[in-house]
Amino acid sequence: MSDEGPKGRRGFNRPWEEADEDAAEVVPLPGVLDETDEESAEDDQLVVEDTGEVDWEAMANGTGEIEGYTSDEYISATTQEYQGLAEDVSRAAGEEWELQAVAASLPGVESGLVGFEDVSGTQLDSEESYEALEQAATSDLTMRVGSGIVVFGLFLGSLLLGGWWFSAFVVLVSVVAVGELYATMRVRDHKPLALFGLVGVALMGIGANNWGVSAIGGWCAVAIVVTLLFVSLSPRRNPLEDASLTILGMAWVGMLAFAIPFGTGPRPLENVLFIVLLVAMNDIGGYFIGRSFGKTRLAPVVSPKKTVEGLFGGLVLAAVIASVLVTFPAWEPIGLANGLVLAAIVGVFSPIGDLCESMVKRSIGVKDMGSVLPGHGGMLDRVDSFLFALPALYFAFRAFGLL
Repeated sequence: MSDEGPKGRRGFNRPWEEADEDAAEVVPLPGVLDETDEESAEDDQLVVEDTGEVDWEAMANGTGEIEGYTSDEYISATTQEYQGLAEDVSRAAGEEWELQAVAASLPGVESGLVGFEDVSGTQLDSEESYEALEQAATSDLTMRVGSGIVVFGLFLGSLLLGGWWFSAFVVLVSVVAVGELYATMRVRDHKPLALFGLVGVALMGIGANNWGVSAIGGWCAVAIVVTLLFVSLSPRRNPLEDASLTILGMAWVGMLAFAIPFGTGPRPLENVLFIVLLVAMNDIGGYFIGRSFGKTRLAPVVSPKKTVEGLFGGLVLAAVIASVLVTFPAWEPIGLANGLVLAAIVGVFSPIGDLCESMVKRSIGVKDMGSVLPGHGGMLDRVDSFLFALPALYFAFRAFGLL
């Protein structure tokens, strides 16, 4: 243990150092066997023959072979390879170096610039890719405008023809809307009786055309009774849920039949267009005012995007449009006071219809009720604002003597 290795330190080789033939005897560390000297391993008191474990008790008592190896000698041994490092650093600092740009590859920003493909994940490698994207957006807008023109053309054509033509258009829209609702429910594993609801909605519209508004409630009651009777007699897993969803769709969408008395009554073109314009302007005003200035949520759970500011914005715009329309000869018989009252009814009941559909869609877990109108979603998405406004407007028109 008294011999010293080269460079004035004891013979101590680290695992990465090659053995020096001239070096002094290496001091074995506790628990480390020298494969070339089996006899020394047998004599090592710190190693158990069978398991190779360290005898920590012997080490604690200071009886191991590493005893006497000082800390200064260990530090000298472990820092041996760093000799000359300070000189190399000093020499490098004195030399002149040419600065060069280093390009680092970042995930998602392979070009060094944040582009559309880095955000969206879509690779746009050529001008053709951008053109295809623009064409897709233009195509969607074209479908949206085209489908809107077709539906408005059918609506206006049936209104100009009057009578059964307009009633048939309303019945068709009601059947498509309630059919979309039932189809969406079935996709979500609900089982409404679609046939009963479709027939009930159609009978409500036909009854309104033939016998007046009282037939709407009458045929709705008949359809409800038949639905409950069928569910009671037929074996179904969830009869209460099935009957409730069927009646909900039929009674809710069936209120669109209140549009038929306006189309078959006096001044159908003027009255129907007046209602349509008020509802449309209320929706537009609520959307833009709510989007620009909306801060207070109207129904956070049902529809988080609806705001109180948007509600008042739609109400104000509907009142302004009504005030302007009554100055034209076609709507002059309505009068300014009546026009403002009708605008207030639309401003209150039209958002309720929209909120009810949002509640149903959120309960089902869908964004749109259907895709029958390209670019617009489902038919129910387009007529939801009329469902509660039409009955209220009907009784208001009757009270004002306009029907």
